[in-house]
Amino acid sequence: MKKVAEAPIHFDLSELSQWLKLKGVPHRITEQDQLQIIWMPTQRYQDEINQVLERYLGDAEFRASINEQIAHGVEAAPVTHTLYPRALPAQAPVIYVFILISVAIAYLTEMGQGGPILRALLIINPFEIDFPLETLDQRMAGLIEMLSQGQFWRLLSPDFLHFSMLHIVFNMLMLWTLGGQLEMRKGSLAFLSMALFVSVVSNIAQLLDSGYLFGGMSGVVYGLVGYCWVWRRVNPDIFLPDALFRFSIIWLLLGYTPLTEWLGIGKMANSAHLYGLLSGLLWGWLTTNLGAKKIPSAE
Repeated sequence: MKKVAEAPIHFDLSELSQWLKLKGVPHRITEQDQLQIIWMPTQRYQDEINQVLERYLGDAEFRASINEQIAHGVEAAPVTHTLYPRALPAQAPVIYVFILISVAIAYLTEMGQGGPILRALLIINPFEIDFPLETLDQRMAGLIEMLSQGQFWRLLSPDFLHFSMLHIVFNMLMLWTLGGQLEMRKGSLAFLSMALFVSVVSNIAQLLDSGYLFGGMSGVVYGLVGYCWVWRRVNPDIFLPDALFRFSIIWLLLGYTPLTEWLGIGKMANSAHLYGLLSGLLWGWLTTNLGAKKIPSAE
């Protein structure tokens, strides 16, 4: 059984339990640490159950409606679940801030066409470096020069640069779906910690591989793919369809071929994708094995 919701010990949840039975929702309610815990065989309905519980605890008219349905044996509309997580701003505020920043910067830079804003967000501003950036050692020296000037934001700011409508739409959709899932379930700090780690790793890797002219949330997106793949090993309800995972791997591999350039998409940030995926897998393994708390069985 999976823990899906909890309520204060002094609230009577018996009517809510009867109502859920009318809906055909298998569940169990137990007491633990001065709380009432709602358990279900799957966490698929977790968001819906929490919304229903919130209304039950705070809305007298809703409780009266439940009582009437129970009294007449009326079967309410079944709890539904969406095919994929749909984070609302209140549930995943950081995700929405990231999306708004990305859209604003895409507009202000005309999809990365140039200008002072673009130069301020690249991992290295070549106009502030008085030596070439052609070799790996020179690019590392350029990064160190930027950081020595206190420009630490450059380790993260390339994430918000996008160079085409397809680029930003795909990245924002994946960020909203997979990142929203993480922020809704584990909180904003958990998402920010993962995004920070993945961004630094993937952006430095891309700089050292190809140079400073790159951008996009793809590194973080691939980090989320890797993270959710590990997360799903311990929680099968996590949204990451096998088809989406396979597509991500195939797209990563295609980036190492000339195909994307032939299609007019441009050269891919292959190292950002690869090291984003690897760092997401690592972060998922670390947080799952070192920081995860086991939910006690209610059976």
